[in-house]
Amino acid sequence: MRELIESFKDEVLSLNDFMARNPEIGGGEYKSSGAMVRLLSKHGIKVEYPFAGMETAFRGVINEGKVRKAAILAEYDALRGIGHGCGHCASGSISILAALVLNKIKDQIPAEIHIIGTPDEEMRGGKVTMANNGFFDGYDFAIMIHMSNKNALYSGFLALDAYEFSFHGKPAHAASIPWEGRNALNAARLFMDATDMMRQHVREDVRIHGYIKNGGDASNTVPHLAVVEMLVRAKDRKYVDELSQWVMDCAKAASIATRTSYSVEQLGEKFDGMRRIKSGEKILEDIYRDMKLPVVDLGDLTGGSSDIGNVSSICPSFHPYISIGEEFNGHTVEFARAMTEDRTHKAILDGGEIIARFVKAVYGTPGALEDLWKEFRGE
Repeated sequence: MRELIESFKDEVLSLNDFMARNPEIGGGEYKSSGAMVRLLSKHGIKVEYPFAGMETAFRGVINEGKVRKAAILAEYDALRGIGHGCGHCASGSISILAALVLNKIKDQIPAEIHIIGTPDEEMRGGKVTMANNGFFDGYDFAIMIHMSNKNALYSGFLALDAYEFSFHGKPAHAASIPWEGRNALNAARLFMDATDMMRQHVREDVRIHGYIKNGGDASNTVPHLAVVEMLVRAKDRKYVDELSQWVMDCAKAASIATRTSYSVEQLGEKFDGMRRIKSGEKILEDIYRDMKLPVVDLGDLTGGSSDIGNVSSICPSFHPYISIGEEFNGHTVEFARAMTEDRTHKAILDGGEIIARFVKAVYGTPGALEDLWKEFRGE
């Protein structure tokens, strides 16, 4: 298989470097998705583009006509202001490489393989929209690999809600007639304090964090508008729903106390937590070990969130990590700069092999697919 990996090396690494140097934020990944689709099409993979009602989504099909089907997911959106600080240019290139390799050995795979381009993971969550519209129904499993500073078999993503709270007051001169005003910033401050006071009384996996986006216009004017962005996370989706309602109550109480009004806008989709399938992780562990890639156990929680969590509620899903070096941390400028370095290039080639070998192992090992689904169903 390594010979096949090497045969696509130059094209896939050029794809990665192009995306790294031309970062596009979620929903606007026209250059990136177009480059991916052109490479897949060049090698004879039939691609639907756009796909799922999204202009920058796509789906390529390998082994069309087989009853079984598996999904390889590709991400390619960048972070605002940082570029590919999350490494999606490299993660997406890994998925494309795996698809190209599997297309060459498709006669050995008794299933359709779909390479699905999933836009806007960072903000709105393209996979959630796809999941809600049934596009992941019927898959045996889904897989992708994410860049990191460690090799790990599991991403303990938390369920996530994101909201923007706008508090509306009444402007007035802050020195001459402050009694005529209603202070929206005071409402925002009370709201932030109230959510801080929740922390003692929630489970240990909960993360509540936000910031004031707008706190007023001038020091001598009573702020008539204050805007807070707030994120609520926990392992369990039902518990996040409870916490979000509590946060809503905090906003209402802050508004009543300051005699202001408020409005709420949901930001993006609601992300589910990542379900863990240890029988699949064992297959991945054997592959990593055989490739001499040492893995660490990150435990059940990583603190982050991703829209692949919603896919993992529909079918067994896998989101292992591959390291580009322990000195790098995601969501940083340094991580983005490392995307065109040799160590990232090596991780892309290794990652493509891992996914291709995983797909082949699941379908080629007696009972492996059944084990994934027994665990998924809780049997």
